[in-house]
Amino acid sequence: MNKNLKKSLYVGIAALSLLTLSNLNVNAKGKATAAHHQTKQVQKHVKKTTNNKVTAEYSPLKVSTDNAYVKSTGIVTMFNKPGKLGNAKVVASKTTMKKLAKSNSPKNIFYVYEMAKTNNGLYYAKVVTLGGKYRGWIYAGKTDFANDLTKIDKGTGITVKSPLQYAKMPKNKTGYHVTSSLWTTPNYSRINSKVLDFNKKEYAKDTFKIESAVANTQGWVYYYVVDEQHPKINGWAFHGSVKGKHVNTKKKTPTKKAPVKKESNKKESKKNDQAKVDNNDDITDGKTPTVSNNQPKQTNGYTLKFVNQATAQVVSQQTVGVNDLTNTTNPYPAANTSTVAKYLPSGYGFYQYGNAVASSGSVSNGGQSVIYVAKNPSINSVKLNLRIFDNTGAANPVNMNSNGTNSILNAQQELVDMNIMQGSVVTTAQIQKVLADNGLTVVPGNNGSANFAYTDAGLVQGSNPMINVYYR
Repeated sequence: MNKNLKKSLYVGIAALSLLTLSNLNVNAKGKATAAHHQTKQVQKHVKKTTNNKVTAEYSPLKVSTDNAYVKSTGIVTMFNKPGKLGNAKVVASKTTMKKLAKSNSPKNIFYVYEMAKTNNGLYYAKVVTLGGKYRGWIYAGKTDFANDLTKIDKGTGITVKSPLQYAKMPKNKTGYHVTSSLWTTPNYSRINSKVLDFNKKEYAKDTFKIESAVANTQGWVYYYVVDEQHPKINGWAFHGSVKGKHVNTKKKTPTKKAPVKKESNKKESKKNDQAKVDNNDDITDGKTPTVSNNQPKQTNGYTLKFVNQATAQVVSQQTVGVNDLTNTTNPYPAANTSTVAKYLPSGYGFYQYGNAVASSGSVSNGGQSVIYVAKNPSINSVKLNLRIFDNTGAANPVNMNSNGTNSILNAQQELVDMNIMQGSVVTTAQIQKVLADNGLTVVPGNNGSANFAYTDAGLVQGSNPMINVYYR
């Protein structure tokens, strides 16, 4: 079994140069089979029997299996076909969809595997819950989302949702026994999650090391474990079945022959035992690291620990002022991609899926956050999509003359020349500077000129990102 099983969770939760999981069938416990998820390769047209013909064009998604998950918003009904087509039947009522929206069960996360566009410009997504109970079509707006589910319009029936987030790692990472079966990915976290075919007897007496930890939407924690004696045995296990094996140093305490020595050993044993059963993890809960952990006491700053997600190695660590972790959108100290971006180690970007910044407790002196990073390449190109609001509030493309078009091209090249890393954060200030450098702070509109309003710049995903810039 290859360790890349672990990494594939994050192609989606990987930054995450990582291999994808093989497209395996799901087990038979009420889950949908992979065969049901094969998208239709041939376009099909469905017509109403009325004079106004409504057709639908079907196409598979280009989004990877690891990125194709959404949650109900509870706003619209699910049908057995795109809702505007004739004779569509209700699969899940609006009441049911509201219940699914409120649910935190991973079984009620939707996997999206097909898209349809009607001839009146409406898009629908075909989905199935990870529990396999509901399958059908949900209205997704007026924007093509085949390459990116984040483009699904707001106020529609679904919204992007990651089935997994990072979880805290135990301080002790070796010497565990696993009493359950191992999974390709945590159960109900991927459409193709399945039990691996290892016989538990093969590893019943072996010890395992924990290499990663994730939590599903219900808060259940899973560990990625690797057999320390037979590394080819590896996979995901529910944390409750990963049993720690802690050596009790008291067993090594000398007998009564040397009372003084015995007493000192007891003290030492107590110290050792205390360190071994310490349940604090690598992500502190805002408390100052103790001397027993051989860590310096931090009292005048907040520690940022940058960890390479692929190797689990610390890339860099620095202590910054609490007040430095604020900006215009975060008036109070916070540890997130926006406030931490300026401290990224050179050549690294944020881990793009899941929660890149793992913090616990408030940002205060002595606290710490672990920031997962990946050694990502620079972007190859960038597209600036200039939009201008009209009197109705609609955002329309900005019509530029040839000089203006050249200015946009120059601005795009300037962004590329900045060596922006995939997984890093592009700030509004950076975009404003590029616009100013190329005379694009003000653009022509139908009723005169329009001024820069805002941009949706943020986390850079992919090698050819598109950044929307809005004017009014």
